Amino acid sequence: MHRPIAMARYDLAWPLAGVLAFGLSMLVLGVLSLMNGLPFWMPLNATTHTFYGPNAADFTGFDLAHTGLGAIINLAACFFWAAVTVFTVRGARKGRIGMAWLAGLGTALVAGVVDYALLPEFLRPGWELVLSPYAVAGGFLALGVGLSLGLIAAQRIADRNAESARLNAELGAVTDMITPTDHLVRSALDRRRHPSPHVIDQRQQRIDPANRVTDDLNLLQDNNKQPVVTARNERLKS
Repeated sequence: MHRPIAMARYDLAWPLAGVLAFGLSMLVLGVLSLMNGLPFWMPLNATTHTFYGPNAADFTGFDLAHTGLGAIINLAACFFWAAVTVFTVRGARKGRIGMAWLAGLGTALVAGVVDYALLPEFLRPGWELVLSPYAVAGGFLALGVGLSLGLIAAQRIADRNAESARLNAELGAVTDMITPTDHLVRSALDRRRHPSPHVIDQRQQRIDPANRVTDDLNLLQDNNKQPVVTARNERLKS
């Protein structure tokens, strides 16, 4: 069985899709509420009509009992639909942007049908109590966009991590190729033939670089390989 693509992973795509769906949908609903002259958090308060009845839509305050509870309910709903979205791409073998948009927007459409056509009235999101039907549709559209962006973000993160791992592997291979081999056991003859960079190659060093005792044979340009005894040598011997 192949490993699910990043868009279909519940440890990556699911939380990203849930958070983005909640944030974007609540932002859009809040702005639409402000445009209607209502507080930004009114859609959240209206969601608590399941517990407090239709009068929850008349509460304009900001508190934990209404606003906090409404946020929890909407967050849980977004994570539920995010799980559904991830499940729809579970069998895909390649993460495609078009597939992410289709899965996210399609899930949002299903969510709208379920919430307003199948569920009883007291289980609906309650947005319709404070917003127009077009504004409610805008909220579901924002939900779908958030779900899609969550899948796309998950795929981008996975692709970036895979590329980083590939580059690190290539760098490691190059490093292994240029790593010094001085730690390897070599024979004495091999060490003399190929000294390490930090070892002076005695074969290339002249004993008398100042030419005070011997003459440089390269300067004499003859075939004599023995040091030339100079007058200074004679004086030293005497």
